[in-house]
Amino acid sequence: MDELILKGAREHNLKGVDLTIPRDSLITFTGVSGAGKSSLAYDTIYREGQRRFLESLSSYARQFLGRIEKPKLEHIEGLSPTVAIDQKSVSRNPRSTVGTITELWDFTRLLMARLGTPHCPTCGEEVHAFAPEQIADEILGGKKGDKLLVLAPMVRGRKGSYRKELEQWKKQGYVRARIDGQVLRLDEEIQLGRYHKHDIELVIDRLRVDPGKRQRLLDSIEQALGVAEGGLVAALIGEQPAEFRLFSSLSACPNGHGAMPEMEPRLFSFNSPQGACPQCNGLGESRGFAEELVIADEDLSIRDGALYCINKKGHIHYTRFDLDQLDKVLKTVGASTKMPLSEFSKAARRALFYGTGDKTYEFKFRYEREGLTVEGKNRKPFLGVIGILERIYESYGPRSLRRFQSVVPCPACGGTRLRNETRAVTFRGKNIAELAAMTIAEAGAFFHESWAEIEAHGGRAAKVGRELFRELEDRLGFLSKVGLSYLRLNRSAATLSGGESQRIRLAAQVGSGLRGVLYVLDEPSIGLHQRDNQRLIETLLELRDRGNTVCVVEHDEDRHRWPRRTHHRNRRH
Repeated sequence: MDELILKGAREHNLKGVDLTIPRDSLITFTGVSGAGKSSLAYDTIYREGQRRFLESLSSYARQFLGRIEKPKLEHIEGLSPTVAIDQKSVSRNPRSTVGTITELWDFTRLLMARLGTPHCPTCGEEVHAFAPEQIADEILGGKKGDKLLVLAPMVRGRKGSYRKELEQWKKQGYVRARIDGQVLRLDEEIQLGRYHKHDIELVIDRLRVDPGKRQRLLDSIEQALGVAEGGLVAALIGEQPAEFRLFSSLSACPNGHGAMPEMEPRLFSFNSPQGACPQCNGLGESRGFAEELVIADEDLSIRDGALYCINKKGHIHYTRFDLDQLDKVLKTVGASTKMPLSEFSKAARRALFYGTGDKTYEFKFRYEREGLTVEGKNRKPFLGVIGILERIYESYGPRSLRRFQSVVPCPACGGTRLRNETRAVTFRGKNIAELAAMTIAEAGAFFHESWAEIEAHGGRAAKVGRELFRELEDRLGFLSKVGLSYLRLNRSAATLSGGESQRIRLAAQVGSGLRGVLYVLDEPSIGLHQRDNQRLIETLLELRDRGNTVCVVEHDEDRHRWPRRTHHRNRRH
């Protein structure tokens, strides 16, 4: 059937509407507010399509999905599977970004894992692989006589009970394994939580650090590297606590700063423990004391109450704070506690709020303990007002100090959400955080130029990157077509407007390549500049030309640029 036929639609303010819509066309419902556009497109056509889809599922599946009431409609014929792209689906998940919801982040992570160049996060040198002889030299450089375990890492931070694997390793002749930090015999009963993450390392050899046993150590190292596919852990347990060093035949710092973790996509994900910044857990922000929230009146001096947190007696939250000593510190940077805060130089403000670095000052202290008064002096750096507030909050956690806090970029990762090892991997001189900071237009140009050079040189990179770059360029192109070239890939999804979110979903549907689907869109042109309207229309036409029916709800009946309209007329009975 080439037409979608509706009869007797009475949902909401519809009064018995009869309508015939041509399939595989771009249809526009227009009119003033209250005319019934959304009632017809969403509450009738889309809802009936969803209801019929749920009815096609098994009764077991339907009990988890709930029921959809049949719309007030006498008859509908020629209905395809329906997909709604509305403006109410903006994600509020703090972990969602433009990159993640468009799947661009997934392809970028895969690109960095396969074609990225690892560098040492400490010194910045390009990371090289350790040869077995180099690993042996590093181990034998320890204290002679220390006990040594040569371990082969088999499981790293993954869920599962691993019963079959443990039994298989036992049959292969391995006697012990280090599981979640504890060395166990494989012939014992080992119970692992199925839904907990585990680290499992096979014990390849137990010996002592002795240059005379170099050949035995080399054999054990080569065996561990073979079993673990390039990874090895050397445990020196002569000292307490034991020292565990990770070596790799694949990548390690030439200056001795350790090995890089395995180059895999999850290393570049801020939603994975392997890639997320350990301080902010991949959120990219944390709560911290803000300078502007501490200031009460910049026209006053500190002694007169310029700061909320320091009273005229020199107390910070009932903690003694000697204003005379603060005055001595400020005088070294050209300020004083009697000077209006507005007259402080940038250096003086920085010293007041964030301290003076490693420079030390002589501070007096006085406190009472068990009826005795203790007085004295010591030298230490000045932490600054913000530093002192942080120390008080970490020690006592008073709720009254929270009013001086605000959400700030994570100081460890700078708001990138990623750990140092992840940001030390580059592709054509840029790490994944720098790629995420690009706009869609900038990223499209960068990947296009990169692929042109890689394709010209050929080799392994061209074979690996062919499909990756095709997906990246296609998806970035779709987003540009719907007028979103200005968005940055690391922009939080919670900050997107309804129109931006809708157009992102529209670009994803164009890239999915589905056919025979009926799409319903709610004002996709909202928020668009006039010059981008034509590009949006071209995207909708592309969706139509793939064999889909596209129904668009638009308030502007005079929008002449839509290629084709079908208006409905309410008929009263």
